[in-house]
Amino acid sequence: MIKFNKTSGFIFSLFIIFFILFLSNNIHRTLPYLPTNYNYSCELSSLESDGFFCETDDDWYRRKQLFYLQHNRNKFLDSPYMFFQDNYEPTFSCRFEQRLGINGDGGKWICDVYRLKKLKSCLIYSLGSNGEFSFENETKRYLPHCDIHTFDLKEFNCTNLCTFHKVKIGDGSNGTKTLRMIMSNLKHSERILDILKIDIEGGEYEFFDDLFRTTDFISENIHQILVEIHLSRIIRIVNNVTIYDYQKIHRLFKLFHDKHFVIFHKEVNLYNPYRAFEFSFIRLNEKFFQINNDLSPIEDSEEIS
Repeated sequence: MIKFNKTSGFIFSLFIIFFILFLSNNIHRTLPYLPTNYNYSCELSSLESDGFFCETDDDWYRRKQLFYLQHNRNKFLDSPYMFFQDNYEPTFSCRFEQRLGINGDGGKWICDVYRLKKLKSCLIYSLGSNGEFSFENETKRYLPHCDIHTFDLKEFNCTNLCTFHKVKIGDGSNGTKTLRMIMSNLKHSERILDILKIDIEGGEYEFFDDLFRTTDFISENIHQILVEIHLSRIIRIVNNVTIYDYQKIHRLFKLFHDKHFVIFHKEVNLYNPYRAFEFSFIRLNEKFFQINNDLSPIEDSEEIS
């Protein structure tokens, strides 16, 4: 009996040793290989995101490759009922993107909220609320140090969540105010706008045309844009025939690209799925879009008839 116990103990010990070696080997194979002299450098991603991201060069190059791949096929088909389903998919991803606000219409996707927590101060504009402040409420909870300003053409009270302004947003015509007018009035012209949330029911075309027509501190220092884009403004009736000016919406997306914004999230508005989609953009440094020998060039997609 004693001999049997010693033998059993020896066999059991060998089993434990081999099991630990097996487990260690498999864990090692599932983790990225890091040599002992590995130096985690995020110089490239930091440079090309103006300090927002910190990722290894290998991961950042993969991001660029995926961006080029998707960007070059983002214009697919002009269809009155499936336009947003057929065009403009996200060209970038944020690992820790987060939706702030209620489910459904009202909430917005923000890229890596935790990074904004590290800022000493931040500025957020919410253009168009219609009295629904769930975005401001949750954003203030996560980012209490941020200065949040909400704008709408009707009068509302957002209590201590934000500073409310009654104003009609647009391109400066017909009694509307541009972003430059607003930021100048609030003495924000020299502040970075960390988040620009905008839902102005089709007025986004004229708004962004005016904003990006001039290159200045304001137009080059908006970090994230969360916008609902509507098809309603591209529709005209001519001789009782419905005409869709698809080039107008293609120009808007080209404008975002030309100003170095990438799409990191896309979401359907289920109340109006054929004619309204939510898009989230983040601005990167122009160096992100430069081409080297390892990456495919960014080409303009063929015009869609």
